[in-house]
Amino acid sequence: MLVASGCSSAAAADLKVGDCLKVGGPPDRPDVARVECGSTASNFKVISTVQDTEQCPSDVDSYYATRSSFSSTGTTVCMDIDWVVGGCMSIDPENGRDPLRVDCNDTSVAHRQRATQILVKVANVDQCATGVGYAYDERQFTVCVEDVS
Repeated sequence: MLVASGCSSAAAADLKVGDCLKVGGPPDRPDVARVECGSTASNFKVISTVQDTEQCPSDVDSYYATRSSFSSTGTTVCMDIDWVVGGCMSIDPENGRDPLRVDCNDTSVAHRQRATQILVKVANVDQCATGVGYAYDERQFTVCVEDVS
C-alpha cells in the first residue's frame, strides 16, 4: 500500500474516478501523472477521492493523501491497480514498490502476473480458474491472475 503526501492538493482535486495514473517515486514525495488507462505507463486507477484516508474502501490497493500548506484541508486519492485482462503487472510480494505494467514475455522482470479475468459480485479467489488472484471483499469483485514468472 502506497501512503504518500507529496502531490499538491490542487492536482489531487483534479483527479476523477476512473482516471488512470502513473505513480512512482518515494512514498513521501510520489511522482503522479494522469495517463491513458491500460497504457504501458498506467499502474493505478482512481476509484474515489475523499477527505480522509479512513474513507477509502478498506480493500483498495493503495492511496495517497495530500495536505494543503495553507490550511488543514486535504484530499485522499483511493486507487486500485489498473489491471487489464490479458496484460501483465509486476507485483512486489513484499509491497516494497509500486506495481509496474510489463510485457508478459519479459523474463528479466520478476513477479509477473497476467490478469485472466475479473469476477464481479464475487470476492473469492477460489472462483478463479487458476486459484490465484486478489479478492476485494468490501466491493465484491476478484481479479484472477496467473503467475508467469
